[in-house]
Amino acid sequence: MLAEACTAAGIPDGVVNVVLGPGRSVGQSLVGHSDVNMVSFTGSTQVGVNVMRTAAERACRTRLELGGKAPFVVFDDADLEAAAQGAVAGTLINTGQDCTAATRAYVQRPLFDSFVDRVQTIMQSIKLGDTSSPETDLGPLISTTHQEQVAGMVDRARAAGGKIHCGGEIPADADLRNGSYYLPTLVTGLDQKAEIVQEEVFGPVLVALPFDTEEEGLALANDTRYGLAASVWTTNVFRAMRGVKTIQAGCVWVNDHIPIISEMPHGGYKASGFGKDMATYSFDEYTNIKHVMLDLEGEDEKDWHRTIFRRRTSE
Repeated sequence: MLAEACTAAGIPDGVVNVVLGPGRSVGQSLVGHSDVNMVSFTGSTQVGVNVMRTAAERACRTRLELGGKAPFVVFDDADLEAAAQGAVAGTLINTGQDCTAATRAYVQRPLFDSFVDRVQTIMQSIKLGDTSSPETDLGPLISTTHQEQVAGMVDRARAAGGKIHCGGEIPADADLRNGSYYLPTLVTGLDQKAEIVQEEVFGPVLVALPFDTEEEGLALANDTRYGLAASVWTTNVFRAMRGVKTIQAGCVWVNDHIPIISEMPHGGYKASGFGKDMATYSFDEYTNIKHVMLDLEGEDEKDWHRTIFRRRTSE
């Protein structure tokens, strides 16, 4: 569809090409080919590292937009209803298959129980089904293979002592069981080092953990190898700006989570990659800058020659 749109827009044939095939063969060949001057990759951190390694063998420029594990930091002065609604929407966007999706909710302790209760209630009201139906809130995951991966992470979290407040399983409905659906899931009771807290699930799963002080909450938000996106929820503008400054992520929202506009750059820190897409910053990734200097005087001797010669050569 993209190629057809490019053709319809008048872009000449050969400018945009769609090459289909597995990454290990087709992708590897493209990244390693001498005619490719720049590689832009969006995907997992593991694959991104392999792409960068292959490109590095011939000093090819790369731009990587990789995995994420976005923190959702809720302070005790936040609007509870707005935060709970935002958490569910931010978690379930694209059935959680979004690298900027909310995945780790850190909630200041006075608000923690109320936040968990409200998120649970909203998640349990979500209707799964055929995405062509206007009655459907949430569609399936991309494949049954990925459904099994998401279920496996939740099952391991449960076995490690996590409390599953809702979801945590494949729907029992016969029609839904024929697809790759997974129920919206809220998990608590785990510590910061748990797999499901540290690693990307890429599914409709939110993990919530409490914190006491502002410093602790922001430290927990940064305690991950990823740094793509984050959000801060508070009615205190000074606290909000401290959060924006402190959190190590390429995008930080305040009192919202997920909207990205083309006028603003998008890209990560740390293992979430480097470089930007969208906005004018993105053009820098695809531009080679050339330094050109002209002498318009025609003099044999230049002023800077004094750094070489003790006396002017004409003396």
